[in-house]
Amino acid sequence: MADLLKTASVLVLVLILLRKRIFIGTVMGIASTLLALLYLTPIPVFLGCLYRAVLSPNAVEMTGMLLCTVIMENIMRKSGAMASMVENVSGLFPDRRFVMAAMPATIGLLPSIGGALFSAPLVEQAAAGAELRPEQKAFINYWYRHIWEYVSPLYPGIILVSGMTGFSFRDLARANLVFAAAVTVLGIPFCFHGIKRIRGTERTNGRVTALIEFLKAVSPIMLAMGLVVIVGVNPLLAMSAAVLSLLLWHRYTAGKIRETIRESVSAKVILLVAGVLLFREILEATGALMGVSGFLAASGLPLLSLIMFIPFLAGVMTGLTVGFVGITFPFLLPLLAAKGPAIPALTAIAFGSGFCGVMLSPLHLCLVLSGEYFNADFGKVYRRLLLPSALVLAAGLTPYYFFP
Repeated sequence: MADLLKTASVLVLVLILLRKRIFIGTVMGIASTLLALLYLTPIPVFLGCLYRAVLSPNAVEMTGMLLCTVIMENIMRKSGAMASMVENVSGLFPDRRFVMAAMPATIGLLPSIGGALFSAPLVEQAAAGAELRPEQKAFINYWYRHIWEYVSPLYPGIILVSGMTGFSFRDLARANLVFAAAVTVLGIPFCFHGIKRIRGTERTNGRVTALIEFLKAVSPIMLAMGLVVIVGVNPLLAMSAAVLSLLLWHRYTAGKIRETIRESVSAKVILLVAGVLLFREILEATGALMGVSGFLAASGLPLLSLIMFIPFLAGVMTGLTVGFVGITFPFLLPLLAAKGPAIPALTAIAFGSGFCGVMLSPLHLCLVLSGEYFNADFGKVYRRLLLPSALVLAAGLTPYYFFP
């Protein structure tokens, strides 16, 4: 019980500070320090957590992918590729409301840390001329970016679940499909309520040409996806290859490369990743999350409640899919086994619940980056998420009753 109270108090502080628009890196530094103090963490242990948050292979990879994302965004924006993507998707689907959803969904095919920062300018451009509040644009960008994590083999979360449970990826993706469908469908009323049809620019060269031009503009992203899915390249190396291909294609000189890096990269990028990872490291070092999970597992709550709440809480506290899977599924496996043939359906509910927590986590980089890009009020964006997230989770109960 003490673990639950301590971690809950820290999360409340995080939400309050973010509501005051304090930089997320600073907020997570404060939260990590407070959590360490609450658990009387020795200074050497805290310094070890700080070291891993900045210099561990995971930290370097996350930071590197985020840097690649902002550099790609800079190059594609300045070269006109982003404008071409929006223009040609508009040619394929003249209603720009569809374009606003399609852009983050397309970028979301690639599991890139901070990918919401890549799609945000595309949403901004697609929304040009429409009277949308920053919070609505941030919500659209954030919501439609996260369709694929339930069902895509590119995302490590579902692969990790497959390895831990022994179920095939196909079976898990089939069970999770209801979540992806619910996100897609529920996004329509919640993202576009009150927005009239917005017609794009009329094209005279036909949809085939529009499709070809769109594929050309999106080719760097498709290159990265192909390297990850087909060749099996590490995502950071794939993103680096995509950046290199853009630099070569547009014949960037050494001076232009330095200018692009200077414009794209800031200390905030590094501090943001380090702050989030430091909090996760402190959670693990103190045993806070393990204590919370253990307390709930021993609480005598109904099985379905435990299978939903434990991953959900871990998702909120870590903001990472692999985080909640790795921390909570070892506890959940015996509970899942209690239902025998119903395990695939229960596994889907556990995964969907945990990812719902990730979507509502103030530590989720895509949520923070979307809000910062559009200069949106974090509290207002967060409130927009609550009801549709609850409905997606409710829809996810369907496999429990109908999955064979």
